Amino acid sequence: MKAETERLAEHTWLKIGGPAEVATPESRSEFVDLLAECHERGREYRILGGGSNLLITDAGLDELVIKSTDACTDFEVDGSEVQVGASMMIPQFVKRCVDDDLGGYEYLYSVPGTVGGGIYMNAGRGRSYGLTISDHLTGVEVLVDGEVRTFEKSELQFEHRWSTFHDHDDWVILSATFDMPEQPAEKGNELIKERMSKVGERERGQPNAGSVFKSGSRLPIHKIPPNGLSVDGARFVSGNRVCHDGNATFDDVYRLVKRAAFLHRIMPPFEKPVIEWEIWQ
Repeated sequence: MKAETERLAEHTWLKIGGPAEVATPESRSEFVDLLAECHERGREYRILGGGSNLLITDAGLDELVIKSTDACTDFEVDGSEVQVGASMMIPQFVKRCVDDDLGGYEYLYSVPGTVGGGIYMNAGRGRSYGLTISDHLTGVEVLVDGEVRTFEKSELQFEHRWSTFHDHDDWVILSATFDMPEQPAEKGNELIKERMSKVGERERGQPNAGSVFKSGSRLPIHKIPPNGLSVDGARFVSGNRVCHDGNATFDDVYRLVKRAAFLHRIMPPFEKPVIEWEIWQ
């Protein structure tokens, strides 16, 4: 396995990010061995999954970036129990469950991240719906200080767009186990179609990273000022989504998000929104 210098913009949905040394392990064993090597040598690293919820500085990063999408992709079903590798993309995970007559996560089919990333951020439908990926989760396999440990769900905490893993950046999720409700595949496929029909109305033709703020947005940010809130090539296309024309920089997007947060604070209902994206700088 080689590590090569690459532009991180090529690995994120926002298409923004400078150069870094990127390693791409192709198996679980390669992934674990690389993490162990970094631990032994004191080499700082960052784990990069699907890159769908990430804004990275144009200056690049000194840390090793480990692209994990090919590392842990196993999938096993035993009755209603599903064990899945953290690297599997969420849409693939949802579809394989549906094909095995298991349901419950069809609303997550539109999420372009990995299972591990979804658990880390406790991905869900939204606070008002009360649906999250942790609902059917029973356990998580984690690499902690070079050792593999399995945590029961009861040993972890999950809240809206937050999990215990936010307090333990040195923990690396390897796999997860779910107890899924039984459901005919036909019904699951119908729910997937309904979900994709709903999200098809959103702006997906330009680089974006999904919802900006965890609490959503009740202000028409994309209409304030009258011509819309923007900084150079970056603009709000809805109250909680930023797109850009392909030429925006990290500073453009970062300034735009900060400006929107300021407007939320000074206008009714006077909220202090929390940024949902991961920001690497």
